[in-house]
Amino acid sequence: MPKLKCGIEVHQQLDTGKLFCRCPSFLRDDKPEFTVERKLRAVASEMGEFDAAALEAMQKNYTFVYEGHHENACLTDIDESPPMPVDKEALRIVLEVALLAKSTVLDKVFVMRKAVVDGSNTSGFQRTALVSTGGSLKINEKKSVGIQTIALEEDACRPSKKDEENKRIYYRLDRLGIPLIELATAPDIETPEEAKETALAIGKLLRITCKAMRGLGTIRQDLNISIEGGARIEIKGCQDLEMLEELVRREMQRQEKLLELKKILSSKAKPEDFGKFEILELSEFFKNSENKLVKGKKIFGARIPKMKGLLGIELQPGRRFGSELSDQVKAKAGLKGLLHSDELPNYGITEAEKSRIAGKLDIPLDDILLPYGDAFILVIAEKEAAEKAFKAISARILQAFKGVPEETRNALENGNTEYSRPLPGAARMYPETDIASFETSEKELSELEKELPLWPQERVRLYTEKFGVSRQLAEKMSLDNYAIFFESLAKKGFDATQAAVLLLEGLTQLSREGINVEKFTEQQIEESLQLLKDKKLTKETVLEFLKLRSKNQFKLAAELLKELGTTSVSEKEVQKTIAAIVAKSSALIKEKGDRAISALMGEAMKELKGKTDGATISRILKEEIAKLK
Repeated sequence: MPKLKCGIEVHQQLDTGKLFCRCPSFLRDDKPEFTVERKLRAVASEMGEFDAAALEAMQKNYTFVYEGHHENACLTDIDESPPMPVDKEALRIVLEVALLAKSTVLDKVFVMRKAVVDGSNTSGFQRTALVSTGGSLKINEKKSVGIQTIALEEDACRPSKKDEENKRIYYRLDRLGIPLIELATAPDIETPEEAKETALAIGKLLRITCKAMRGLGTIRQDLNISIEGGARIEIKGCQDLEMLEELVRREMQRQEKLLELKKILSSKAKPEDFGKFEILELSEFFKNSENKLVKGKKIFGARIPKMKGLLGIELQPGRRFGSELSDQVKAKAGLKGLLHSDELPNYGITEAEKSRIAGKLDIPLDDILLPYGDAFILVIAEKEAAEKAFKAISARILQAFKGVPEETRNALENGNTEYSRPLPGAARMYPETDIASFETSEKELSELEKELPLWPQERVRLYTEKFGVSRQLAEKMSLDNYAIFFESLAKKGFDATQAAVLLLEGLTQLSREGINVEKFTEQQIEESLQLLKDKKLTKETVLEFLKLRSKNQFKLAAELLKELGTTSVSEKEVQKTIAAIVAKSSALIKEKGDRAISALMGEAMKELKGKTDGATISRILKEEIAKLK
């Protein structure tokens, strides 16, 4: 296996308000209340340079349509009002993460603009602030991985749909501005397995703050990968932790194969062979084709010297060098891809059609049949787009003489990757002029350090040894977003097991029933536990109370209890009711003995529902039955 250098950038959404406005952070999928259209262009950095990725995005000439709701998007989101100061809670959380990771917090923090012209930000840039540098994180018993930087930045718009025919991309504004912690490691990862371990360790670090959003899309991993002799590749959008190892393995394989291709190509051809291709229109060959893909379409082709067999060389499972060229055609000419001679006959194109195309392009028959002869590429496009496509193909083949080109790639679901854009450079960053820098004081950091969240193993020990919670519940609660709230409840004297069961299981059950539990405040959850403690609610009725609370946010608890129809009774009243049940069932008890308890328990629970808890009913029932023996 080749020597690997790998680092991870983790982007975690924070469960706070938006970073540079005071809008709430949540998503909506219903019909938008308003839309805004924009065109974006690249701008020069302070040094007068343009970022290559921004330029490439601008040249695609898309119109961007932003969809929003007034509830969670404002003038700041559409870049019509200056940004507000950084959200204080989000800043506190990123400082906590830096301290937990032993990262050095900067004395002064500057907000920067990062050029982004793909439409995902309405302003053409993303705001980001470097907060700390250095630090380390233990990923297993034998190894720690260094941390390079920890930053606080705003999330981008959420892609909605793409209208390629009209060159329009639709985005949702709801995600724009949600705070992100960006934690980037040093390139200390040496195996695919360590990549997954590192991501898991970072995930735990972020989750113990109890402010990490949960759910699909709330955390994203980017990988930076190179092998010896290769180049740094950034892989964006690795959301599935289970695929991280495979993504690393397949990128290593891709770079190995590209290095092999470099050797073969350099021995068979010269770069000047690929400077410019002679492009011919070949539409006439497909007028009567049975293939709907090409029949009646404008088709252009060109001879590609010395590439027979190399276009079809497999770089990743199911992806060949021809796929790399196709990616370039999609990105830089806006086409759906290309066809090449190594994969033909196929797609309804016959061997006879392939031979006729070769003849038209002056490719000898022997070259089509023998390895490393001439090949050809076809594109379905108008002439101008075809010229752009072959220019991109030429540039990518010339890169192959150098080996592995530095670039940004998108993660695919199967573990492969595809070209996205050039690797961004320093030219994409410039200062944010609308937000003043801010300082972090020693006093502030010292106060934060006194109240840092506990690590999972520390929480498990506290919950089991001091709070008396089972280990199973303790381990589940240790990484739950309610962990810090749970600790405060236990310290206030609430039954820790009851609190844990309500937070971990009760709220989950309500969520499955369609209740938006995210809208419950900590005060409302504590209120229900207090009523449970005061025996005004039982374990059986506390969820019913919370259902009512979800529909009546501002009603008094007494009103909800009355509406619920539950009135707690004294133990003396419970005993009286159960004694009556036992008395009328004496014959059943004498016949079945202890086996009668189950039937009588059901009757007692029905009679006393909502008036006392099941444990009390069970205890008194056993006592009353014992009196008959």
